[in-house]
Amino acid sequence: MGERIVLSYHDSLLRESDLELLSGRNWLNDALIAFWLEYIQHTLFPDQARVLCISPEVTQLLKLGDRSELSIFLDPLEANHKDYILLPVNDNNSTVSSGGSHWSLLVFSRFDSKWYHYDSQRGSNYRDARVLVQRINRYLERDAVLVDATCTQQDNSYDCGAFVMLNAQHAAQAAAAGTALGTNCLPRYRAAEIRQTLADVVQQLKADS
Repeated sequence: MGERIVLSYHDSLLRESDLELLSGRNWLNDALIAFWLEYIQHTLFPDQARVLCISPEVTQLLKLGDRSELSIFLDPLEANHKDYILLPVNDNNSTVSSGGSHWSLLVFSRFDSKWYHYDSQRGSNYRDARVLVQRINRYLERDAVLVDATCTQQDNSYDCGAFVMLNAQHAAQAAAAGTALGTNCLPRYRAAEIRQTLADVVQQLKADS
């Protein structure tokens, strides 16, 4: 028998083992990050049709799949009509198995034709971000440039996923308010807080279901 599902939320499924990663010095997985992006899209900023959050799974396929098949994934999401696109970047080079050692966040802004790369270990995921930018630029028929965002740098080996969640919330909020992207400097303790916030959100959604 498979592991019990704790919460089903839009296209996201969370299991007990996923939630256990929120405690202690654990690296957050793709299921948690996918859930948080769904929560941003559908609950925190539900009226922002101009903002698109793409899941880690689809981001991997965009990065590593056949270039000619990008439209298969992006057309149904109406990516070509979005003003902001958020993608969680991972350094895993497999399309069939999870893994990797670092998360970062890539944000497209149509208004200034830039891709902002929020990396809490600056430079670690630059190559993966660049591949995504080159591929999606071709799909969007744009020449948007990749720039390093100014953001808080982690001081451990496990908080990259937490900072992706923080940076994604910041980017969505900036998009909703029409404020500038590219800078998100937060106290490092916010990484622990966002873990607890996610746990609390799951419990609330579970109670409401």
